[in-house]
Amino acid sequence: MRRHRLASAIAATGFALLAGAAAAQALGTQELPPEVVKAAQAEGQVMIYSSEDESQQRFTLAAFEKKYGIKGSFIRFPTGPLMQRFNTEHDGGKPQADVVSVSSPIPFRMHADRFSQLTPQGVPNLAQWPKDAVQGNFLNHTMDIVALVYNTEQLKPAEVPRTWSDLADPKWKGKFLLTDPQVADNYMGWLDAVERAHGMDLLRKIATQQYKVTPSGASGVQQVAAGAYVFNAPTFTAFSKQLIEKKAPIAIQYLSNPTVISPRSMAIAAKAPHPNAARLFVNWMLSEEGVRTYCSHARTSVIGDPAGSRGCVAFRDGENMRFDVPEERRRAMAKALGVAN
Repeated sequence: MRRHRLASAIAATGFALLAGAAAAQALGTQELPPEVVKAAQAEGQVMIYSSEDESQQRFTLAAFEKKYGIKGSFIRFPTGPLMQRFNTEHDGGKPQADVVSVSSPIPFRMHADRFSQLTPQGVPNLAQWPKDAVQGNFLNHTMDIVALVYNTEQLKPAEVPRTWSDLADPKWKGKFLLTDPQVADNYMGWLDAVERAHGMDLLRKIATQQYKVTPSGASGVQQVAAGAYVFNAPTFTAFSKQLIEKKAPIAIQYLSNPTVISPRSMAIAAKAPHPNAARLFVNWMLSEEGVRTYCSHARTSVIGDPAGSRGCVAFRDGENMRFDVPEERRRAMAKALGVAN
C-alpha cells in the first residue's frame, strides 16, 4: 500500500483520538493468565525496537524486570533506520524485535502482516484503553508536542523563538541546529504542518539561515547542551529530560502557530522471538501501574491519562500532524527547506 492511499485513514484519527482519550475514566489492572506469565518468564527476555529516548527505555524496562523478572533490552535509532533494520531482519528470517515503538503509524499500516492484531483477549488492558487509540495491529501510546531546546547560558527565555516563523529571523543565521525532517515521519509531519500554515516561502527563508543539520533530536540536544548551537528544532521533550536533571544548561520551548502534536505508536511483532513476554510488556504498559511508572520518568502526555491525573502531562490543544505526506510533497518541502538529499 502506497503512502498516498493511507492519508484519509490516518487523518481520520486526528482529534477523534484526543476526544476518545479524554473520555477514558479508568485504566486496566488485569494480568495475563498465570500460564502466559509463566511462559513469558520462561522466555526470560523481551527486545524493544524504539525511537524513544534511551533513558526512558532503560527506566521502563528496569521497572518491568523488577516486577516480572524478565530482562528487557532495546535498540534505539530514528524511525527510518530502525524500521529498515526491522524489515531487513524480518525478510531475512531472523527477527529480533518483540515490540516496536515509533513516532509514526505508517510502518504498521504499510506492513500490517508484520505485526500482531491487538485484542483484549491477547492484551487484557486494551479493554480500558481509549478505543480510538487502538488501530488493529498497533496502538497509540503517547502524544508529544513538537518543541525547541535552547541553551540557557546563551539565550534568555525572552529571547527564545515563540513561533515557527521566528526560525527565519536573520539574527539566528548560522547559530542553530535543524533536525532533518527526512529521517522520520513525525519530523516530516511537523514540516508539513508548518508549510500548510505558512507556505513554501517560510521554508525558503529558513533555508537561507545557514543552519547545521542533525539526524535526530537525541544528538541535537547534546550539541545544544555543549554550547555548539543556541537551539535545536524540531525536537521532543524526552530527549532533554535526563540532561536537564543533570543540570545541563538547556530548557524546552513549545512553539506555536501551529502547535504541532505527534502521537507515538506501539505494536507487537508478528514473528516476535519472545511473544509471551511481548504481550506481558504491552499489557503492563497499558495498566494503571505501567502508566504511573512510565510518567514518573517521562515528561509527556499518555493517551490513557489525558487529564494528567497519574503523573503524565495533561493534553494541550494543538494540531495533530499528518503522517501520510505524499512523496512528491516531501521532496518539494525538503528542497525548499534546503535539506533535500
